Amino acid sequence: MKRREFLIGSAATLASGKAWGRRDQAKLDRVAVMTLSFDPILKSASRPADPQRTVDIIDFADMIAERYGIHRVEFQQTDFSSTEPGYFEEFRGRIKRAKSQVNQINLEFANLNVSARDPVIRLEAIVLTKSWIDHAAELECPRVMVNQGTLAPEVRQPAIEALKTMGAYARTKGVSVTMEPRWRADAVNVPWEVLVEVIKASGTYVNPDCGNFPDNESRMAALRMMYAMTAGSSHVKHFPGKLEAAEAIRLSKELGYNGIYTIEERGYNGSDPYTGVQTVLDLLLANI
Repeated sequence: MKRREFLIGSAATLASGKAWGRRDQAKLDRVAVMTLSFDPILKSASRPADPQRTVDIIDFADMIAERYGIHRVEFQQTDFSSTEPGYFEEFRGRIKRAKSQVNQINLEFANLNVSARDPVIRLEAIVLTKSWIDHAAELECPRVMVNQGTLAPEVRQPAIEALKTMGAYARTKGVSVTMEPRWRADAVNVPWEVLVEVIKASGTYVNPDCGNFPDNESRMAALRMMYAMTAGSSHVKHFPGKLEAAEAIRLSKELGYNGIYTIEERGYNGSDPYTGVQTVLDLLLANI
């Protein structure tokens, strides 16, 4: 992405008096932005060629730092076009050039997860996760988030054992394994109480996501436990009138949470990526 495009893209922010240079940098240092927030305009290995995609994934940290003054970024494993050491060395160099850090890499391997009934598939999930823990270490990234699958009663104990193996390996690399609450209206969901139980039993960590709940009552009850079980990172979504981000942010502050808040604004509110991220950033800066 050319510098001229960065400057043009920042014009609206500057004009509104919300330029990052006028922010409290201590608060900005507790904020990260997830690549999925900019999915419509990003170019990467997993995204189709499209003239609307104007930002290459390797330029993402530069763009976020220049527009928002945020120096933490969060990726999906599918963002990366290679797993060769040279590629990660180049990528790490670009992150450092932006004076930024990779906050977390989110791993999505479809049905290849710790809840697989087939022990061979669970073993494959462990092996693949270990390889991405290695990649996280290469990028000086302190966390990987795994998808826990169903955690159904009949596979729960094997899942816990698999997570223990992942977590133990991650600790040797200075990396933490996290999981987040997940909820979709059209899916069979893992109760948040079960997720907490599994995380405690496996010695892994919660990545609280304040938007992944069916209602506010269950969200606030879960977050009261989850903010004490983090590895220092959480996701922030904002659903006005249903799951207000500000309420969850204030709760985290009340509970003494002092970790990172990663903005995950994927067009949920019908806005363009830049505006959506700015909206959540404004809520964060007003409430942390």
